[in-house]
Amino acid sequence: MLRGDLAVFPFMPVMQMLLSSGRAGRLSVSHARGGELWLEPGELVHARAGGLTGDGALQVLSSLDGGQFTFAPDVAASERSLSLRRDAALRRLIEESDAWGELLRAFPDWSRPLRFTARWTDAQPVTRAQYLALSLVPEALPLRTVLERSGQPPRTTLTTLHAFLAAGLIEVA
Repeated sequence: MLRGDLAVFPFMPVMQMLLSSGRAGRLSVSHARGGELWLEPGELVHARAGGLTGDGALQVLSSLDGGQFTFAPDVAASERSLSLRRDAALRRLIEESDAWGELLRAFPDWSRPLRFTARWTDAQPVTRAQYLALSLVPEALPLRTVLERSGQPPRTTLTTLHAFLAAGLIEVA
């Protein structure tokens, strides 16, 4: 078993080491945005973060900037939601992690709900994709749950919500 702190050993180098070493097992990360990744030799085969699996979970996990990790060798995945060989997996993780900065600054605490501000009106024009994200706001769900239920990739949902946050139409409660 391998354990560590992502503040000391960042997520990307840990993933690079595990994928390059040809190890199989489960990487678990304890963090508000944490979850689990399953590896087979040189391949990323499954990801889970909260209620998300596959690409959505991988997107969330690529946003990690801290937390405690544990790698349990030889723990097989219960399902296959991904099929990313080492180079493709690392490329995807790098692309995703680079895209999170502004969104994490705007939405640092995913345990808090969003709410409409006094500037919001029902006459506000929205697209279907925007409606899918905004329709969950009145339920006062934690942001993490909104991301899980939106039906969109997590980063897409946050990008949509970010525009309304920047316009002062929604706020973090």
